[in-house]
Amino acid sequence: MSLPLVAIGIQCRLTSSRLPCKALLKLADTTVLGMCIQRAKHAGHPVFLLTSDQREDDILVNATLEYGADGIIRGSLDNVLSRYLRLIQDFPCEYIIRVTADNPLTEYEFVNPLIDYAYKNGLPYAWVESSLCPEGTNIEIFSKEALFESVNTDISSSNLEHVTTFMRRSLSSSQCLKDVASQRFPFDCKQLSFTIDTILDYVKIVKLIDSVNQRQGVCWKDPNFVRVCAEFALNGQSSYPLRRNHGTA
Repeated sequence: MSLPLVAIGIQCRLTSSRLPCKALLKLADTTVLGMCIQRAKHAGHPVFLLTSDQREDDILVNATLEYGADGIIRGSLDNVLSRYLRLIQDFPCEYIIRVTADNPLTEYEFVNPLIDYAYKNGLPYAWVESSLCPEGTNIEIFSKEALFESVNTDISSSNLEHVTTFMRRSLSSSQCLKDVASQRFPFDCKQLSFTIDTILDYVKIVKLIDSVNQRQGVCWKDPNFVRVCAEFALNGQSSYPLRRNHGTA
């Protein structure tokens, strides 16, 4: 059985209300967005930036190409779902992996197991169980058919902004992949958050990445970097704050 054509779509905009321009903040020897894109490339699938057509997001174009993305999709600032529709229209993939640029420590080792899980089971939508891995590391996958159904069925502001609201409610049937998360993180991650919502989140992620590099000798480009970060954050000698920004549902 040959695997389907898959694209990784990283949604990003600079007009965050809590931390504007966070995608271009420095992180190690790159930026938040740079780390997200370059780590995504290691999964072996085409990587696209999905940003708005607003003038303030023009600056993302050159940065994205510099980081090695395979393409850029631009569309509505508020209708993020439409950007994914444009990706399907411009690039004939069967599935999309959804990532947000405020998660530079997304666990891309989840990508291929999730593709395999969704494809072999004929699932229109699936995700890695968030309660079994640090917040900001899990991923979602959906088929082009699921995307079309969502676009044609649910035009609520929540679905247009959060992309998978309809899929989770109507198409998932609890289709989450647990084994890969528990194998990757064989310890309790319920209190760990690696997502960047605020300036305090950014500061703690900068410190975590620098500490793991300096004290553990592991660079962010290492395939095991996220797991090492989680182990380090949970270590009794680490002062990393144990608190999730959002729930695990």
